[in-house]
Amino acid sequence: MKILIVEDEKIKRITLTDALLKQGYDVTAAENPMEALNIFKDKEFEVVITDIRLPQMNGLEFLEKVKSLKPDTTVIVMTAYATVDTAIRAMKLGAYDYITKPFSSEELILILERLKDFKRLVEENIKLKQEITERYSFGNIVGKSKRMQDVYELIKTVAPRDATVLIVGESGTGKELIANAIHYNSPRKDRSFIKCSCAALAETLLESELFGHERGAFTGAVKERKGRFELAAGGSIFLDDIDDVPLAVQTKLLRVLQEKEVERVGGTKTIKIDIRIICATKVDLLKLVKQGKFREDLYYRLNIVPINLPPLRERKEDIPLIVDNSLKKHCSKGEKKVFCPEAMKLLINYDWPGNVRELENIVERVVTLTRNQEIRPEDMPDFLVASPEKMCDRHLIDIMGEAASFEEMITDMERRLLILALEKAGGNKSEAARILKMKRETLRDKVEKYGISSEPAQS
Repeated sequence: MKILIVEDEKIKRITLTDALLKQGYDVTAAENPMEALNIFKDKEFEVVITDIRLPQMNGLEFLEKVKSLKPDTTVIVMTAYATVDTAIRAMKLGAYDYITKPFSSEELILILERLKDFKRLVEENIKLKQEITERYSFGNIVGKSKRMQDVYELIKTVAPRDATVLIVGESGTGKELIANAIHYNSPRKDRSFIKCSCAALAETLLESELFGHERGAFTGAVKERKGRFELAAGGSIFLDDIDDVPLAVQTKLLRVLQEKEVERVGGTKTIKIDIRIICATKVDLLKLVKQGKFREDLYYRLNIVPINLPPLRERKEDIPLIVDNSLKKHCSKGEKKVFCPEAMKLLINYDWPGNVRELENIVERVVTLTRNQEIRPEDMPDFLVASPEKMCDRHLIDIMGEAASFEEMITDMERRLLILALEKAGGNKSEAARILKMKRETLRDKVEKYGISSEPAQS
């Protein structure tokens, strides 16, 4: 650490210089402010230690000049005339700390050691913020398919604004990644980003978690507690699985969206909040509205900017990119593994009911267990190399687990058959209709009904 000492008393100047040099600091000393300013302009110093009473210019005036020339310089003032007023003025002008004469060298060294720890924490915080920003930059959203490019453009458009965002997608499609990208590329990126999984908490706990509670509001509420909305003040909040929020809590949530205010459980005080709300759902909220399970007014308040994430089976051309990205993440330093064409084909042919999360988990498993550089079909999990009959049975089991009714199972199977036929036909609707033994017009209507892309997937 490079230090400039400004002290007109020769003995004190020499004593401090020698003590700091012994501690390993790089020290330069000056006996008056004008000499110090000339040195300061020519060299870089992290810390300036200056007396308050100096010839030519007092220490507070010198402090102002130092801060005007190089605002990031840390200044510590020394004074034998310490008053509250002097200390406050020094701190207001940007001093880091002050020390009262007479003092020992050890006292000053303790301040400098504390300063080193503070600077280290600041640097670590800056580095952490840079890493987070890089991690959640737009470039980390993997996908060259048209549907993902559309999502990418929508995120870039909405991130700088404060509009409420509703991210819709199946489990494992990357909804939280999108939420992170929106927050960390917004003007609120340096403020809090609070997350809450609405599916993970019971109704009573969810209400307390979101809105906070006052002391004595319920058994166990021994002290007041801020909720997630208050903690997110100035920043953003991400409400995952918003479809699992009970109707009673939905009413309070609507008030937050309309009035930008909350009321703690057991309290009567209204607390104003400035936050951005990002939500995610794994189901169609409009269906829940029709079933009476989700408030219609809340739905329209949340659905300001909807972002629909396609399942992986509908953007298979992105699979090689996701695999490559996952390999870079999970391979050890200096290790380079690749999937041979046959193994990659297995990945592309599978429908991935667990979407990107499932694919990344499989890549991590294979990378961990495979010793060879080239990953071959025999290194893959059994279900990826299963017979067509078993694969079909697995898909049926997946559908039965996901669907809420027999009609939904039939609908899902019909949609999957249409996708498979279009893939086999290379996107040619006439050929796909022939494969399915139906009229081309019927196929076209069904493709439009399900919003299926007829563009051929690229392997």
